[in-house]
Amino acid sequence: MTSTDPWLVWLNEDLRLDDNPLWQAALEERASHLLVVHVVAETTFQPFGSVSPGEPRLQPLSTGRQHALLGSLESLRTRLQALGSDLLILHGDAAQLIGQLARQYGCRGVITRRATGVVEQRQQRAVASQCRLRQLNSGLLLDEDELPEPLAALPESFSAFRRKLEKVRPSLPDMPAPLQAPSRLPGWPEAAPRGLQGAARHLLEARHWQADTRGEYTFAPGEPAGLQRLQDYLSPAFAGQYKTTRNRLSGADFSTRFSVWLALGCLSPRRILDALHNFQATLPEHCAHPQAAFKDSDWIRVELLWREYFHWDARRLGRHTFTGESPGHDAAQPRNHELASEALERWQAGMTGVPWVDAGMRELAVTGWLSNRMRQNVASFLVKDLGVDWRQGAAWFEHQLLDHDVASNWGNWRYLAGIGRDPRGDRHFNMMKQARQHDPLGHYVSRWLPELATLPAGMQRHAPWLAWSSSSGRNGSPGHYPREPLTHVEGWEAHLADITPTRVTPWLSGSFERG
Repeated sequence: MTSTDPWLVWLNEDLRLDDNPLWQAALEERASHLLVVHVVAETTFQPFGSVSPGEPRLQPLSTGRQHALLGSLESLRTRLQALGSDLLILHGDAAQLIGQLARQYGCRGVITRRATGVVEQRQQRAVASQCRLRQLNSGLLLDEDELPEPLAALPESFSAFRRKLEKVRPSLPDMPAPLQAPSRLPGWPEAAPRGLQGAARHLLEARHWQADTRGEYTFAPGEPAGLQRLQDYLSPAFAGQYKTTRNRLSGADFSTRFSVWLALGCLSPRRILDALHNFQATLPEHCAHPQAAFKDSDWIRVELLWREYFHWDARRLGRHTFTGESPGHDAAQPRNHELASEALERWQAGMTGVPWVDAGMRELAVTGWLSNRMRQNVASFLVKDLGVDWRQGAAWFEHQLLDHDVASNWGNWRYLAGIGRDPRGDRHFNMMKQARQHDPLGHYVSRWLPELATLPAGMQRHAPWLAWSSSSGRNGSPGHYPREPLTHVEGWEAHLADITPTRVTPWLSGSFERG
C-alpha cells in the first residue's frame, strides 16, 4: 500500500486523542492526509417535541447540551491543530455528508467508531454502501470478542453479567489497557474546509450558556478538563469515599462527574480504570484506612460496568431499545392523552406540586445534570405514579442531560419501567419515603423551589399542602406553585404522619411566615 491516499476519520462520541483507536488506525493505514469530521445531527437545533420518542431520530439538544458539545469540539480542534491536523464540523445528515466528503477528497476509506445507537448504525450502513468503512470499538471497556459470553447470550441481569465478567477478569489489571494519545498525525488535505461550517455555526449561539450556580459544579468541556477532573477526583477524600457519598443530592465532589466527559467521548472508561488502579495501589501508603477507601473507590469500577452492560445490551436490542411499555400491575393506570400530556408538561416544568420531584426537574432544566438518586426518583414518579409512557421521560432526559448517551439513558429508563431485561415490578419509589431519607430538613427542595423556603425546615417542605391547609380560609400557596399535588399516592401518609399542619399567614406577595 502506498502512502499517497488520504483517509477520513468520522468522529461521534469520541472527541479525544487519548485512548482513541481511530488515530492508531489512521497511522496503520499510512494515510497521506487525514480529513477529520464531526457532523452535528440535523435535529440538533429543532424545538423539543418536533421528534417523537418513537421515531428513530435523535432528540434536539438543549442549549446546555449544545454548549457542552461546542466546547468539546473546540478543545479537540485545538489539540488536533497542535499535531498538524484539524477538524471540520458540519450540520446535516451524516449518511450523505460523509460519503460525499470521502468521494470529493479521494479518501481511500472512512474510519469511525462502531455505533451503539440505531440512528448511528443506520448512518454507518449507508456510508458503508458508498465507500470503504473501517469500524472500531471505542469508548468501552471491552471489545465484543472480549465479553465473557457471546453478545447473543448476554446475561439477563447486570448482576449476572458482572459475576461472569469478574470470574474471567477478577482484578483491574486484567482489563484491557488504554492506548496512548498520538504524538503526530497526517496533515490536512490542502483544499478541505476547516472548523465550523454552514448551519453548524448555530452552535456558537450556545457559547455563553452557564449552569445555575445552585448546582455547585461547573462542567468544563473538553479532554484536558476531563483528564484533570480524573486526576483531582482520585484522592482518599473523594474517590476513597465514593460509595458512601454517591447517593447525596448536591455538592461538587459527592459524585465523580465523569459521566459528561464519557458521554461526549472526551474521557475513556479504560483510562478511568487504569487511573483507578494506580490510585488504589497507593492507598496503603497514603491513606489512614486503605481497605475502606479501596472498597468505596471500587464502586467507580462497578458503575463503569453498569455503563458497559447497557451499551452491549443496546447493541443487542437494536431498535427495541426504544419500544415496550411498563407492566400495568406496577404503574399508575394509563391516563388518556389529554391528562398524560398535562402530567408530562407539569413534570418537565417542575410544577407537579410534589416538591421532591419538582426540585429535581428544575435542577435538571438549569444545570443539565441531576444526581443518580434524583434521576431514579423523578423517573419513577413519572412512570409509576403519573402513568406516563416511559419513553416520554427518556426523550426529555435525552434533550436535557449534558451526560446523555443513548445506551445508559434509555437502558436506565427501561430498567426502571420494569421492561426488557430483569423485568422486576418493584422499582417503584415512594416519594415521601425517599424525601425523608435523603432530604429530611427540606434543604434540597428549598434550594430549587424558593416558593417553599419560608416554610420551616422539615418534611413540611415536602408536603406543603399540609402546611397550607389551615391558612385562614385560603390555601396559602405562594406564587404560582400548585396548591395540591398532581396525584396523591397511597403510602405517602405513613411518612407524613408526624407533620402537624402549620398555620401560615401571607405577609408579602409570594412569601409566607409561620403564624
